[in-house]
Amino acid sequence: MVHSESNQAMYTKETAEEKLIESEKTSFWQRLRTRKQDRTLTEAVNIRNLFRYATFLELVYILLATIASVIFGICLPFGLIIFGDTVDSFNDRAAHLCSLNLTSLTEKICPSNVTLTTINFYSTIS
Repeated sequence: MVHSESNQAMYTKETAEEKLIESEKTSFWQRLRTRKQDRTLTEAVNIRNLFRYATFLELVYILLATIASVIFGICLPFGLIIFGDTVDSFNDRAAHLCSLNLTSLTEKICPSNVTLTTINFYSTIS
């Protein structure tokens, strides 16, 4: 009886090692496929069941947050346009450096009849 139990223990140990070796031989994609098959599908929940434990005040907060996010989404393009115009105004002022005559270096680089702007900057250099 003891002899058969030790044989059984060795047999299960050998089969476990064989299974481990076989699982290492399987490719990554095969293991990934079996993991996906083992998953259970989740049930879809409707909106009413999703918020069934929310109090009235929490529902008001959710509604206010939704309205605020819609208003922010509408106003964001206008803010980007205003920001772009502001950055362009700084960029336009920086392009008129040669007409300001700040230092003698500017007089050496820019001829007296040239005023650099953003429009003629590249054509004047070449």
